[in-house]
Amino acid sequence: MDKLQKIHHLLDRAAFGPSFNELPSYGDYSLQKLTNGIFTSSRDFTELDVVDRESAFIRNPSSLTPEEKRAFRKKQRALMLDLNVAWISKMSTTGAVLREKMTLFWHDHFACNVKNPYFAQELNNSLRRNALGSFGKMLFEVSKSPAMLQFLNNQQNRAKSPNENFAREVMELFTLGRDHYTEDDIKNAARAFTGWGFNRDGEFVFRSKQHDYGRKTFMGKRGNFGGEDILKMLLENRQTSRYLTEKIYRYFINEEVDEDFLNSLSGGFYNSGYNIARLMYDIFTSDRFYDDANLNSLVKSPSELIVGYGRLLPVTSFDKKSIIRMQRALDQVLFMPPNVGGWPYGKEWINSTSVVYRMQLPYTFLPSGKGKHKKWMTMDVDWQQFRQKTQGMSQEELTTLIIGRAPTAEETALIEESTSRFRYAPVKKTVETILWLCLPEYQLG
Repeated sequence: MDKLQKIHHLLDRAAFGPSFNELPSYGDYSLQKLTNGIFTSSRDFTELDVVDRESAFIRNPSSLTPEEKRAFRKKQRALMLDLNVAWISKMSTTGAVLREKMTLFWHDHFACNVKNPYFAQELNNSLRRNALGSFGKMLFEVSKSPAMLQFLNNQQNRAKSPNENFAREVMELFTLGRDHYTEDDIKNAARAFTGWGFNRDGEFVFRSKQHDYGRKTFMGKRGNFGGEDILKMLLENRQTSRYLTEKIYRYFINEEVDEDFLNSLSGGFYNSGYNIARLMYDIFTSDRFYDDANLNSLVKSPSELIVGYGRLLPVTSFDKKSIIRMQRALDQVLFMPPNVGGWPYGKEWINSTSVVYRMQLPYTFLPSGKGKHKKWMTMDVDWQQFRQKTQGMSQEELTTLIIGRAPTAEETALIEESTSRFRYAPVKKTVETILWLCLPEYQLG
């Protein structure tokens, strides 16, 4: 794997592919300098600020007419779409790209689907704040967020009628993974989380009168445990580090796990006190990360695909409806996971229908407006600016940054034949770039 291939590999995993703003300077970077720059640029960030608190609540629901209630629900749905597009835009333009990539990962890990856009925004910002910090701190914040408490029914978890949903998912999906706890652990953890809820202002509250103060047995320990005690014990369990590290490994390195490498990463993660930035740095600076077996071994999620276009190309405008339509067509609408387990990942993204759509999607960026999906899709690209920025790059350099390897002689000949009818050089260059984006390799990272 040569230097430019390694740069492509790092950018696809630690970011969303190459950035137009950095073209054509990637070849001037050392791999270590580029890695350090990615981490440094993610220290400072801004939060999503689309939904204000007052827009999210009805203070006196009984006073509204049916028409007013329908209007409020319509407004809620519109705000959710605004939030979605704002995040796509942020991921496409931010300098804190690793933080946003990690926020996207945690958005799937802590999958949550609520209708209240303010709750959704606050949870997303919590993930962003902690995306490269302490997993323990993030776990506590998520567990006390109104969005997650509502989604997993802990608002209804009371001493006299425990609801086990929240406790089960905290263990199965957020920390230990399946089969590393018992049904009794679930029952006792649910009792510990009784009384955890939120008020009408969307703030976490502990309702002491609804809490079960009896003694509980959890993971072999006995005591008058509360919710915080359960979370601390889960973090003390090395299986949590193992489960999280393996999930990150499959998401950022390879679906096929190297057990020795995984064990080393997991041990370091646990010993660091669940320092996420330290884990990711250990991954991206390891020689094993750059093994040939890991090159182009992952399938990009729909969000990674869409954001990758937005970062590589000088996009002048995103049409909001088009962005939502793209996500729906590709089966990943942000803030709307299909279930508490989140979206599929890896090879599960590809089927006979999706692969055809994915490979045809770049045609919609044609300036002529005659792409197959152009009637319902708008993503305007300043192709003149792209050509000017890349005019000093060889086709091999540009293609390596786009698909992770130099073009073969057969591919070059085929693309040359496909664009031979274009006599005007700028148009030909534009179509050539689109054809490279249509190659199956661009679907891989």
